[in-house]
Amino acid sequence: MNGSINWLGLVGLSVRRPSEVAAIVLGWNLPRNVLWSAMALVCTVNATLMYLTHVVTPPLPANIGEQAFQVPQWLFSPLIAFIFVAGGLVIMVHVLHWLSSALGAPGTLSDMLAMLTWLQALRAVAQFILLILLGLAPGLAGLFALFVMVASLWLLVVFVNEAAGFQSVGKTIGVLLTATVGIIIGLSFILTLTGVAAGLGIEQNV
Repeated sequence: MNGSINWLGLVGLSVRRPSEVAAIVLGWNLPRNVLWSAMALVCTVNATLMYLTHVVTPPLPANIGEQAFQVPQWLFSPLIAFIFVAGGLVIMVHVLHWLSSALGAPGTLSDMLAMLTWLQALRAVAQFILLILLGLAPGLAGLFALFVMVASLWLLVVFVNEAAGFQSVGKTIGVLLTATVGIIIGLSFILTLTGVAAGLGIEQNV
């Protein structure tokens, strides 16, 4: 991998020509241990930025406190954010790779890991910009957040398509919709392990 990479240029190109950037990232052929380390790093950055965004976001209206249950503040800690971001990403990598392989796609686990880690890095950049906008122009921040949401969905489709090697956006969308069920189940398991359900006072019916 070339050490003189224009990272900012690559971030901008990811929005304009995502397939081209996907080929570049996959062409780095990074070892899997490096990819897992990179994933942990970008998840840590994202979790921290999510926490800071929560700190600078205006408090909720007073009548919110009259709801059936209160969301504990510890739920917004960087550690809990990291558990959900990293846990969700790990589950997503494996579920998408397993489904893709089951359909005969030639992509490897490392390819999927590389693509989703790069997408997470792009989200970290977007989260940083959103944090700045929340302090300078809250109205513009809302529009930017909407743009990021739409762009993230499209980039996810393109990157997964390239990582799996489907050459079919329609098939990729089908895999993503199917994977959503597995990811929700996995995150629910993480929710239980972290004790969030107990913290919220949610009672389970037997």
